Amino acid sequence: MSVLVTGATGFIGASLVNGLRVRGEHVRVLARSPGKAKRLTDQGAVAVLGDITDRRAVAEAVDGARVVYHLAGRLFEPCVPASEYYATHVEGTKILLDRCEESSVERFVHCSTTGVLGVTADGPADEAAPYRPTNAYEATKAQAEQAVRERARNGFPAVIARPGLVYGPGDLHLLPFFRAVLRRRFRPIGRDTVWLHPIYIDDVTDALLRCGERAEALGECFHLAAGSPVPLAGLADAIARAGGTRLPGGCIPLPAARAMAAVGDRLPSKLKRSAPLTRSRLDFLTHSRVYDVTKAQRLLGFAASTDLPTGAARSLAWYRDEGYLV
Repeated sequence: MSVLVTGATGFIGASLVNGLRVRGEHVRVLARSPGKAKRLTDQGAVAVLGDITDRRAVAEAVDGARVVYHLAGRLFEPCVPASEYYATHVEGTKILLDRCEESSVERFVHCSTTGVLGVTADGPADEAAPYRPTNAYEATKAQAEQAVRERARNGFPAVIARPGLVYGPGDLHLLPFFRAVLRRRFRPIGRDTVWLHPIYIDDVTDALLRCGERAEALGECFHLAAGSPVPLAGLADAIARAGGTRLPGGCIPLPAARAMAAVGDRLPSKLKRSAPLTRSRLDFLTHSRVYDVTKAQRLLGFAASTDLPTGAARSLAWYRDEGYLV
């Protein structure tokens, strides 16, 4: 019997595969890219090539799997049509669920996102908080969660894991933020404190493994984040300190930031990625998203062990080693 990981070539998926291999598991991955899959097969994993919406590839990947970790998905980009998120997150999840119900799968760990709850303001949201997605990515992840919950109500052995803001070696999503901080171009927007709930990649991997192993996890949903949220300026300060610099003083007035974001949104798709601000980035930089993590502590025995200064330093070292930062 093997363990299947979808989305295994992504940031979290690759770390999870490594964690499973360290445990001595026979790992199978479903991957679209032969080149990316080779990095995992070189580590001893077995690859099935195909997309999460390819029923034949999904059937081959699930066959003989004891545990399935479903991480396949698309990160949010303003230019991606909502239909593409729906195909991957909703249709792909349903295809995988159908096949798993027909097989000998003993546990299905569905990797969702705390983003399904949208903006939480300053108070921590628990797992029972209502869905409030703010974009197509979050909306389709919420729909995928609902599909998993429906099967679980009928006895399917599912667990839902919602990681917070995941960072660490291997991540490119926060690379522009690291660059802005180290080039002393980051300033908070407005005067209100914005709270975020980051978690280091090794801690997420530990929590996901517990979701796949602990009997107490069956049928449950868990928020996976550090023990306490941090101000956005605190995250930036940890990055600056790791890089041997300091944050500049002052803040950017909110009206000016909105004007910059409006300009960024009007740029062509290829240029929008390098724009200083877009509406989606402005939302990230001006709205708090914090979560109650006590359920994972209570049922999984999980508490993130990597503090922010350590995680920021390790991330920065990886970016420099890989040539992303000089």
